[in-house]
Amino acid sequence: MVIWARQKGFTIVELLIVIVVIAILAAITIVAYNGIQQRARDTKRKDDVAEVAKLVQMYNVDKGTMGTGSGCGNGNGAGWLNYTYAGYTSMMDCLKTTTNTTTNIQDDSINCGQVTTCHAYMQYTCTLAGQTVTYIYANLEGGTHNGDEVDGTCAPNNDTLYGMNYYVKVVDS
Repeated sequence: MVIWARQKGFTIVELLIVIVVIAILAAITIVAYNGIQQRARDTKRKDDVAEVAKLVQMYNVDKGTMGTGSGCGNGNGAGWLNYTYAGYTSMMDCLKTTTNTTTNIQDDSINCGQVTTCHAYMQYTCTLAGQTVTYIYANLEGGTHNGDEVDGTCAPNNDTLYGMNYYVKVVDS
């Protein structure tokens, strides 16, 4: 009489099933983690834009004019927040100097140019319906990128040229 003793252990099929299940769970975790990081970066960008809007309001109180004025940004107080255009002071430096703040909001505008994937900030001031308005723009990773996100603002092409899809409006009081 032969008695077969069953050996203990896992078969190759069982091991492969376990490995596949672990790989699926790891993939789900990585995707969820990346989404959380993106939302965190976008929240930081929204906070930065709100802080710049407060600095613009302080600038308005100190100087009696909206935006950052001539000599800042691209010469007329518009453009990338941290970019130093030839012969002019960056808008962030103008805001820091005028408002006597140590706030230093940094973004990627030093390296942007006309790149729609650059997650940076821009500022434009204009007169709409007889009222001086400054817009602070941001390019968020999340949200829509339809090309009509900033229509009706000072720079309606910022969405298609630079990918801006979020803004805060600062009105002259």
